[in-house]
Amino acid sequence: MRMADGKEMWGKWLIREVKRPERLVFVNTFSDPQGGLTRHPFAPDWPAKMLSTITFAEKGKGTLLTVQWEPIEASEAEVKVFDNGRPSMNQGWSGTFEQLTGYLGKK
Repeated sequence: MRMADGKEMWGKWLIREVKRPERLVFVNTFSDPQGGLTRHPFAPDWPAKMLSTITFAEKGKGTLLTVQWEPIEASEAEVKVFDNGRPSMNQGWSGTFEQLTGYLGKK
């Protein structure tokens, strides 16, 4: 992800499960450009690993997409930072999916 100021943030996914068309499960980490594990660039107490589960369900003529995100192998302090960051995560995921919706609407 490239920030407005030009700084870059990298992420890495380790896919655990793909169950078409229902679910995608993966471990999400921050990384360097070469794929090595790093810490969150702005929150050093952020958990190093998060388990992400994305589910898809039919809803009318569209698809309901649900994201569940939880820290794994995290200290108590890291879990607290993660939980306090949920509003920011909701904003980030929502913005990402709004961009995806706009992109798909152009196809």
